[in-house]
Amino acid sequence: RENFGGALDHSTTDTRRSMNTTTRISLLLIGFTLALGSRAGAQGMPEGKVFINVNGGAQTQSRSVDNSFSIPIYGQTATVATTATIPSGGLFDLSVGYKVRPSIGVAFGFSTFSGTGAVAGAASVPSPIFFNRPAAVTIPETDAQHKERSIYLLLVGLVPVTDKVDVALSIGPAFTRVEQALITSVSIPAGTQNVNPTIQTQSGTATGVNVGVDLTYMFVKQVGAGAFMRYVSGSVDL
Repeated sequence: RENFGGALDHSTTDTRRSMNTTTRISLLLIGFTLALGSRAGAQGMPEGKVFINVNGGAQTQSRSVDNSFSIPIYGQTATVATTATIPSGGLFDLSVGYKVRPSIGVAFGFSTFSGTGAVAGAASVPSPIFFNRPAAVTIPETDAQHKERSIYLLLVGLVPVTDKVDVALSIGPAFTRVEQALITSVSIPAGTQNVNPTIQTQSGTATGVNVGVDLTYMFVKQVGAGAFMRYVSGSVDL
């Protein structure tokens, strides 16, 4: 609870909703695969036990997060509803893996995504003079930063299609740190129906599942390129 100054002493209570900000589909724009170490056999992606994936892509989904709360004031109740948008945008992904068998590997990776969305809202503020005559007040749109930093551990199944083309199917746990700017409270100057929003960056860590498919074409034994799609799930309460 927060108290605001002036002639009036009133408070806000936030209603915090589950924020599914980390559910996403990633589409690779371009990636490179390097295979290091000793020859592992004719099957599997690629010929070598250690593999490194450096990927650049896009988080293709845009989303929004809604939040609402109420404030007792002038013997009545003001209500506030806000929305924060999370845009689509580019991401960077890096993973290192080891083939325990020609067709099975394990990998550890890191991905990062950030973007600038917006926060805005609307409020219904009671009159300080008349009962049951609230004013509809618009909270103007303001830039809001969103960041995601994920680490993940994958079990990878390697399926050779041709001598140069391989498909990798992966699944494993993912841990994503989320930061999101939100309108967390408002102040109403005494004797007015004006609204001054407070914007704060909230953060939390989501635990979820990383599922993906990766198509790789090897130019030579140790260098290739490919494309992937990945789904990462998770939610945090902010």
